[in-house]
Amino acid sequence: MKHPHRLGKYEITSVLGKGGMGTVYLGRDPIIDRSVALKTIRKDLLEDSGPEIVRRFRNEARAAGRLNHPGIVAIYDYGEEGDYAFIAMEYIEGCELRVLLREKVALPIADTCGFMLQLLEALAYAHGAGVIHRDVKPSNAMITRGGKLKLADFGIARIDDSSLTRVGTMMGTPGYMAPEHFKLDSIDHRADLFSAGVIFYEMLTHERPFAGPQEAIVHRICNEAERPPSEVVPGLSPRFDKVVARALAKDPAQRFQNADEFAGAIRAAHESAFSAAPSADVSESTIMVTMALMQQPRRSGAGSQQANTQSSASLWQDETLRTIERQLAAFIGPVARLHVRSASTQTSDFGQLCAMLAENLDTDAARHSFLSEARKLKLDTGYATPAAGTGTPAGGRSNTQTRHTSTPVSSGLSSIPVTPEAVERAARALAHYIGPIANVLARKAAGQATDEAHLYTLLAAHLAGGDRDAFLGQLKRPLH
Repeated sequence: MKHPHRLGKYEITSVLGKGGMGTVYLGRDPIIDRSVALKTIRKDLLEDSGPEIVRRFRNEARAAGRLNHPGIVAIYDYGEEGDYAFIAMEYIEGCELRVLLREKVALPIADTCGFMLQLLEALAYAHGAGVIHRDVKPSNAMITRGGKLKLADFGIARIDDSSLTRVGTMMGTPGYMAPEHFKLDSIDHRADLFSAGVIFYEMLTHERPFAGPQEAIVHRICNEAERPPSEVVPGLSPRFDKVVARALAKDPAQRFQNADEFAGAIRAAHESAFSAAPSADVSESTIMVTMALMQQPRRSGAGSQQANTQSSASLWQDETLRTIERQLAAFIGPVARLHVRSASTQTSDFGQLCAMLAENLDTDAARHSFLSEARKLKLDTGYATPAAGTGTPAGGRSNTQTRHTSTPVSSGLSSIPVTPEAVERAARALAHYIGPIANVLARKAAGQATDEAHLYTLLAAHLAGGDRDAFLGQLKRPLH
């Protein structure tokens, strides 16, 4: 497919993703030098439904364009050029909430509540402005590098004075739609709260409350009660069951009547269960999980890169990776799973895998302890790299002598000490691109860096493309 080089005033630099009706590009506004996401549809490929879809597309710009809230992806512009209609919107460096759910990341309950409070704050604002989203789901919620949730995609939103969507028109994503959608009843803001309740259930349990083929989903949403979350997750407080049950009530009159009421119930349940009020700000560990997910290869639209990643990952036996993950988790917690999965796609050498993972630890003592345990694991079980041509999976038993080619782990002994002032300066520079997590990464890198230039090199690994070059350009300035 041939991609345009420019749409309106926007220069297109790369493809961010593809959907059923169009492509999302990374673009640049040359007038104010700002990166934007350009969501496009090809009008010439829409056949008979084209005019209706273009109206819906324009409606998204109109709906989100009237909303100015930090929890909602900002809309900058709408335009049509040639065969394309496009929306220029805020470019979010982050990942969809869907990715956290797909990877079954075990978030602390406080952070699950934090993300929900952010989502409900955005919905409260939209509803107050007379906009009903109508398609609230995890793939329409973006998590930024700083752990902030932003609601996106108002393509089928209903505006209070709009005639675009009326009673008798069913639109949305079945697993997250309220019963009144399927009954073709009048839809109001409480349908969005039902969808938010499905998300809350899924974040608490890593299961969908209404699953199965589409016909079964519709029947269950309209007729069956969800399984209480505390039955799915032993140890979860039953107080959250009551919140979920009310959010997922079949009758809108029995649900929370507004987003603020839903948020208040979440706060009360958390405070009752943990004797502490939840914060909308999530923890640094969850921010690091999000960043690790961002660095993983995309599962769709990755072409040959995806195939290479899958073939590398397939060399490792699951039990090998689970064992290493348990060892690493003793130092850094649940985020270990993401680091192990990411590193396993980059090497088939056991020693190199362990060396890469050790770089995620903060101190020499922790790195030494982890690598010692990893060596014992190899000696005790025979985990080894496959011999060339044998097809023996890495992580399986083998009598082949393994040749280690791993990069040595930094000892953390600086030949030229990195001063606290230098670390603070690097953290400030990095924060410009990735937000407050920069402080954590800078402190970690400072324990490995041999000098200030090495510190910047380590931190630059968290950036890509022009951002990396600009960050490293800081070294051209006087460092001391």
